[in-house]
This record gives sequence, C-alpha cells and structure tokens, in this order.
Amino acid sequence: MKPLLTLAILLTMIHNPSQAAPSFADFDQRARAGEPLTVVFFGGSLTWGANASDPQRTSYRGLMMDYLRQRYPKAPFTFHDAAIGGTGSQLGLFRLDRDVLAYRPDLVFYDFTANDDLYSSERPPLVSYETILRELIGRGIPVVQAFFGFRFNFGKDYNLENLPRRRDHLQLAAAYQTGVGDVFPLIQGQLESGKETLAHLWPFDGAHPDDTGYQLFFEAVRKGFEDAVAAKRVCHLPEKPVFGVYAHRTRDRLVEHELPQGWTRSKTYRTSFWYDGLSSRWMDDVALCSTGQPLKVEFTGTMVGVFGEADQNSLSFHVTVDDQPVLYQPNPKELGTAIWPFDLKKFGTGRLMVWRLLASQLPAGKHTLEISPIISTNGQLRIESVCFAGE
Repeated sequence: MKPLLTLAILLTMIHNPSQAAPSFADFDQRARAGEPLTVVFFGGSLTWGANASDPQRTSYRGLMMDYLRQRYPKAPFTFHDAAIGGTGSQLGLFRLDRDVLAYRPDLVFYDFTANDDLYSSERPPLVSYETILRELIGRGIPVVQAFFGFRFNFGKDYNLENLPRRRDHLQLAAAYQTGVGDVFPLIQGQLESGKETLAHLWPFDGAHPDDTGYQLFFEAVRKGFEDAVAAKRVCHLPEKPVFGVYAHRTRDRLVEHELPQGWTRSKTYRTSFWYDGLSSRWMDDVALCSTGQPLKVEFTGTMVGVFGEADQNSLSFHVTVDDQPVLYQPNPKELGTAIWPFDLKKFGTGRLMVWRLLASQLPAGKHTLEISPIISTNGQLRIESVCFAGE
C-alpha cells in the first residue's frame, strides 16, 4: 500500500475508534446494544431492485433492511442506497467517496460481480473491485460481498467453471475474510429440486427477477451475513493485493476549473427514465457544451473515463489521449468507431446518468485527454467529471 493511503486509513481509525476492526461480531454486539448504525448497499440494478414490485420493500435490499430491523430491534438503523443499474466497479471506484464513505457506514453490502461481467477475467475491473474492497476494509468497515447472476446463468446452462469473475471474487473473499452471499448454489438447487422455475423467477427480462427471485437473493445474502456473525469473522487486509489496486484515484469535477469557451455551468436534470439513473442523485453541477471548444484535461494514470448525464439529443464526441485517437468499441469482436455516443436514442425520450470508460490500460504516467464535441442542432454535452486512476 502507498504511504498516503496507509496514513488515510490510520487517521480514519483514530477519528472513529469504533471502526478500528472490521468485525462482524462487533457490529452484532453494537446492534444488540442499540447503538445507531449505518448500512450502505453498494452495487447495480440487482441491488437497487429493478423489476421488484416495490424496490424499497421487496428487493433483496428492502428485505435485508427489514431483516436487520427485526434482528436488532433496539438499534436505530440508517440505510443508504448506493446502487446504480448498468454500472460496475470501474465507475464505483469513483463513487466510493461520495456515495459510500461519506455516510461513515458500519457495514457495507457490496455488489458488482454480475455487472463486471461474470464471463470475463479482464484485469482492470478486478483492480477496481479490489481497490474498493481494500479501502472499505482498511477503514474498518465489515463487508458482505453479494454474488448475483442473471437468468441465463442458471438452469441447463449452469456451469460455475464458465464464470471466472465469480471465481476471482471468491478468491478475494477468502483473502479479505469477508461475508459472502452467493446466490448461485441456492437458485440452482431450487431449480433442480423442482421448487422453482426460471420463468417464475425471471418473468420480465433476463437480468432482473420478480419478487420471488429477490427473496432468494436475500436468503443468500442473509446467510452470508449470519455465517460471518456466527464465526465472529474479522475482515482481513492482506499485506499485498491479490490482483492489484489503484494507488490513486481522482474524480475531477469540471466546474471546479476554468471551462473552455462555449462551456458553462449547469444544474443536473431532475427527471430520469428510472429512479436509480436520476443523475441529480449521483453528481453535482455539470459542465454544459452546445457550441464549445474541445475540452482538454491533463491527468496521471492508467484508466480514464467521463461521468455525466444525457438525453436523446445529447452530443457525441471524438476522443484523443496524447493526440492519438481512442476508438469506441463496446463489443471487442467488432471494429471500433471514432464516434463516442453519449445519447439515449436507444431508450427513447428521457434522461439518465451516463458513464463512458474511455481507456483502461494506458501506460503509467502523465497523459492529455481531449474531448471534441460533435456539434448538432439543439444538442448538448453534459459532463460532471473526468475520472482517472493509476496503479
């Protein structure tokens, strides 16, 4: 670990001694004694509860909140929802401070295994995921990792050997001694026994279950929490990372600097396609461009992305890093394009937060990012921050 990171962790522990050890037994004892406690749910749409009949009540998150209140009736809980659908740990790395640590949590339920691509063993998302895990535990916060899946991961296609992301996250769980809520054996067992069917668990789409599916998600995560409490588990910070960590990360909010000609400060949108995509929940004022000059940002790191908001008319843009074009390539099997889309035309008419990972394997060191809007009638480009990190 870098000295500055170590110092930050030590200062956090000194400032809040109750979080000096990420102990599930300590959390359990404090909850039984009636101490005020804060719990954060950090993840994607499966944590938010998309397709649940009432995400605040019938999602796994809602059920877990109710369970903790019943298990610890004396404790006044504060729960925070930090889940954005369609996002993974690479954006999560830059949301950690604002959406998780700012609430000084006593316990974190940590998703992203599915959204980091269960079929992938690509290293950059592993480094982001481990960096988040390492910082939470280093700050004395016990963590329950939640391993969720989609409809097509189960049934006749069930094969855990084909899910390297789950395997790697389980390796992290063993190294860091976290709680583990693993939904895979539970759901597959229900299917093989004939107690459940895929059509009943996932009646709407292949990603998000109905309430019955979320009930099983909850049961798996509850078991992970209860097992960790029963074992009096203390999360462990390995001396060396398993896959790697980003030694520094920066969420550079554009409006905090002088903006290029044609760029102005603007409030975020206040409506959205869906609640967990409401940009005003996740970001501050944005830099708005409709007829402006290219945006240039100097940064140091190996990964860089942009975080902003968009509607169906938002401007696309070109990207260069160190004067070299960066291609948009959402599918590695297809050729990339020089045009980076930042609109929501595929959804229709509406608004959402938008994250674009521009590059994740740059040479270590200093770089120059340039974003050139492709100007069109009535279009806008709205960016809150340029996010970068380095190993």
